[in-house]
Amino acid sequence: MNQRTVHIVQKLSHTSDRCSLSSLADAFGVSERTIRNDIKSLNKFLSQEGIGNITFGSKGVIVLPAGFSRAEELLPVEDTFAYKMSSEERKQLGAALLVGAKGYYTLGEIAEKFSVSRATILNDLDGIKERIQEAGLEVESKPSRGIRVKGAESVKRSYLLDFASKKAPIVDQWLALSDNAEIRLDTVTVKKVLNEQCHAFGITMMDAPFQLATKHLCICVTRNRNGFRLENFGGSYHGIDASGGGVSDFENKVIDLVEQYCSVEMGENEKLFFAALSQSLRLQGGAQFSMYDMQIQKLSRVFIRDMSNAVGIDMNGDYDLFEYLSNHLESMFTTGPSHFPDVPALAEVVNDQPEILEAVKENLEPLERFAGRQISSVEITYIALHICAALERRKNRGVRPRVIVVCDGGIGTSQLLAEELRGHFEIKLVKVMPAHDVPYIDSYRADLVISTVPLNNCPVDHIVIKLPLRDREYRLIHEKLASIESSVRMSASSVDELSSQGLLEKIEPVIEKYGGAESGLLNEIRIEVRRYFREAQHVEDQLVSPYLHQLLPASHIELNVYCSDWRDAIRKSAQLLLDMGYIESRYVNALIGGVEKYGPYIVLAPGFAIPHSAPENGTVKMGMSLIRLSKPVCFGSEENDPIEFICTLSAVDRKMHLKAFANLLDMITAQGSPFLRELRGANTPAEAAAIIERNEYMLIRQ
Repeated sequence: MNQRTVHIVQKLSHTSDRCSLSSLADAFGVSERTIRNDIKSLNKFLSQEGIGNITFGSKGVIVLPAGFSRAEELLPVEDTFAYKMSSEERKQLGAALLVGAKGYYTLGEIAEKFSVSRATILNDLDGIKERIQEAGLEVESKPSRGIRVKGAESVKRSYLLDFASKKAPIVDQWLALSDNAEIRLDTVTVKKVLNEQCHAFGITMMDAPFQLATKHLCICVTRNRNGFRLENFGGSYHGIDASGGGVSDFENKVIDLVEQYCSVEMGENEKLFFAALSQSLRLQGGAQFSMYDMQIQKLSRVFIRDMSNAVGIDMNGDYDLFEYLSNHLESMFTTGPSHFPDVPALAEVVNDQPEILEAVKENLEPLERFAGRQISSVEITYIALHICAALERRKNRGVRPRVIVVCDGGIGTSQLLAEELRGHFEIKLVKVMPAHDVPYIDSYRADLVISTVPLNNCPVDHIVIKLPLRDREYRLIHEKLASIESSVRMSASSVDELSSQGLLEKIEPVIEKYGGAESGLLNEIRIEVRRYFREAQHVEDQLVSPYLHQLLPASHIELNVYCSDWRDAIRKSAQLLLDMGYIESRYVNALIGGVEKYGPYIVLAPGFAIPHSAPENGTVKMGMSLIRLSKPVCFGSEENDPIEFICTLSAVDRKMHLKAFANLLDMITAQGSPFLRELRGANTPAEAAAIIERNEYMLIRQ
């Protein structure tokens, strides 16, 4: 099998577009006849491995057999006779071999590994040295011993990881070398640890970053086994500095378990190195909660409110939009504009609704002010896509099949596919996941899985499609949805859909009609209905995001509290949660330390502060407390001082508090809201709790 044939396998394995003889001929600069001969040779290999043959459709379109996804991993690259390298590939592989070596290598030893002559390696040597030196490493040559690479271990690690991340046959050859046998053996263990911890912490990692993180950990394990310890490098990886934010519980746990199951001691610097990698990958969701999350969530809330006014459709009650947009903006503000791929098909979806795109452009000012830069056209498209998706969700309410999308593409491709499916079919999209997450698919109670890759042992009814979506794919999906329609409706009808909110919406107009609203009867009925539906239980017993009034009952409120300064105000607000077991004492210190280090980031509106910190700083369970100061104090926020209300949040992740936080933001920032004025007039905690519930209820009903 020649080099081009191997590259053809890789191209067919990693592209979402349909390939044809002509497109492959153009890509490799050869004739269509040559490509036909390459595929004929490839089919012999596929037949030997028990995979069906590649065939040709109309106009030379390549039709892949069902098991083709296994082809790349079965490529015969266990030795250099199976794959003939070019000079450029030998230089790249030679550099990686020397950077990862335990000691010296002679030219003869390198030539033997590559199955070429010593003279060939000698001709490549300058190119090998050049690549190593460009990485900031030094090549040392000794006539009696050979060649070795000197330099910082963190630089060597970064070089090896960058090399291992390439989608090229030489990477498979590098992994097949005897020097890297341990990396191959450790891969299964590391993947299992990483996958389990992603689910334990609720972190979504697409296939590409998952593979990158796996390779990173395997390389680190092997290097430590060989005695190469990571120096105190400052916590930076590709310009991402993790030293300021520290190491999260997720990163700590992953490294601890990798140490345990791979029987190797790694150390604290490895955790910092992995934390820097994690930040560069921009992991989505989970329990990671930074000091900037609430500022971005506040920004998202204001943007949604502005967009609702601009398009004349109220999206303030779409908490999915609030969550998705907050996560997206967090990713957007911590990476460069080029982080998001420019997908033409995605732009087509948004361009179908030009009024949405125009409204986004007209409301960018708060986003650009926060980012300190201009929002690019690609970023505008992605933001508009979230708004379009929210509007589609409004159309598709009712009994809909629960669908999971499994996609091997990146964030942009996955999001595009999800929005295309939402726009064309009456479905409830419950999860977009990478292929390595399929073992956990049962927990989402899906009716159907739509996948871009073949799935083995999938416990849920599923179909496999190819991107981009065309008539054939739409027809397949439509037929599949039609075939499961009766079972979906039967499942939906067997579940009691009645909720407290649904019941209250039916009976409240009747009570108001006969004057019961003013007598307090309505409030008593709300309490009893919610008690019946178990919605007034403690937050830790709930499986859904609670409302604000559920987090701030009278027992969590104090009025007319004297505080000497902002530190005292934080302590006294947090004391309520501390006394009730929601937080540890170190959480209070973290709240104060955060403001001392980063400034008044917790002040989110005039007169109102929301102290919060990361869960690993001492959160026990989710909760809120509120104090009204007898005399306002200053936090150093020129726009919002002095502060009269302190609402401390004990967050357990980035999601569970979103509904309550969104409603609170609307109540304290919306123009004309009577909330703060009424709260100033409350005489008792019970009155304050009633004001919170009444204002939240009116907000939800709008």
